Amino acid sequence: MTIIQPHKSNNGSNFLVSILMMVCVVVALWGIFLYNQLVDIRHEAKSARNDIQKAEVMNAELKNSFYKITDTDSLKSASNAQTLILEQNPQYVKLGEVKQLTAN
Repeated sequence: MTIIQPHKSNNGSNFLVSILMMVCVVVALWGIFLYNQLVDIRHEAKSARNDIQKAEVMNAELKNSFYKITDTDSLKSASNAQTLILEQNPQYVKLGEVKQLTAN
């Protein structure tokens, strides 16, 4: 025969259930914290990727302007504008064979 005692409770099982519930709440909060950290890292990685792409574009533009400046046609036009003369047979400075440039 089963005896029902409605107001009697088992304190050991209630304590175990309450500890398990607290562990579940802590694990859920920890999961939310980790998820937020993951989202922050993803946003930082995306912004870093965008910064790298902008730097690559700026680098390409700088290289393009450098190549335009050092182009032979632009150098010739700059020399013509400043009335510079292109020497076909340049005479370089030559030293005699008995002269020394260094001291012993």
